[in-house]
Amino acid sequence: MLKAITAEFVIKVDGIRVEVTKGRVPEYFLHEIKLVQRTSQAVTGKIYGMKRGRQVTLECSKSIPENVLQRLRNVWKPNPTPSNDGNLKRR
Repeated sequence: MLKAITAEFVIKVDGIRVEVTKGRVPEYFLHEIKLVQRTSQAVTGKIYGMKRGRQVTLECSKSIPENVLQRLRNVWKPNPTPSNDGNLKRR
């Protein structure tokens, strides 16, 4: 519960649904989560973007396997840049 309060963003993953419940998340990252959902067996849980100094790191609920979290960490850019239209994009 405390993670959900202090997180920069929270993403709820439930089977094939991916929903941002708090904050803003880069579009490329949501796309990657959907790709993981297609290749992995129905992953459920929450992904948190936790502020650590000047960077945002990923943490997740215990129901998400470590290999799935590692795959997401491999594509995560800790400091995405905002684009002109207000969305966040990869540097």
